[in-house]
Amino acid sequence: MEIMNDIFKDTINELEKSYGELGQMKKQLLSMSLDSFNYLFEGEKPLYKNIDAKTTQETISALQTDLLPLFEENKFEEGIKKVKNYIKLLQENLEEQK
Repeated sequence: MEIMNDIFKDTINELEKSYGELGQMKKQLLSMSLDSFNYLFEGEKPLYKNIDAKTTQETISALQTDLLPLFEENKFEEGIKKVKNYIKLLQENLEEQK
């Protein structure tokens, strides 16, 4: 019986280790999807200020319909905050273009 108990404990330990590694991989993948937008908002003269209204709308739509739900579903708080901020900046930029 003790051998079975040891095997069970070892299995649980291995599963916990794998779960932790998968969690790190998931976070890295979510961060990578955010990276595809980060370049628009970085630097002294961010690119988002120079894109036209149509592209701005498309970018807002992608952030709202693709990235934000994905981050919310996975409870990726860092990504949620950034995406909401990016949407706000893009909306403000749209207003300035009018």
